[in-house]
Amino acid sequence: MTRLETTTPFADLNAALSQITADFGKWRVLSALLRHLFVRKRPVAMLSPPLNAHMRRDIGLQPLGDLAIDRLPPRF
Repeated sequence: MTRLETTTPFADLNAALSQITADFGKWRVLSALLRHLFVRKRPVAMLSPPLNAHMRRDIGLQPLGDLAIDRLPPRF
């Protein structure tokens, strides 16, 4: 695939949007689009549990109990 080829699932998005608008109505389509844009997504669950002191020591990190709170980097 080259960068000039389209990757959209519809050949003509204007025709698809006009068909959806004709089927469901303008207000319903507009509200669905706005809801999709402004609804917050749920955070992704952790795939692995946090490392305990034993696992941190095994990979060469300090246990969390030994770290001072002010030495931890800020999380912004």
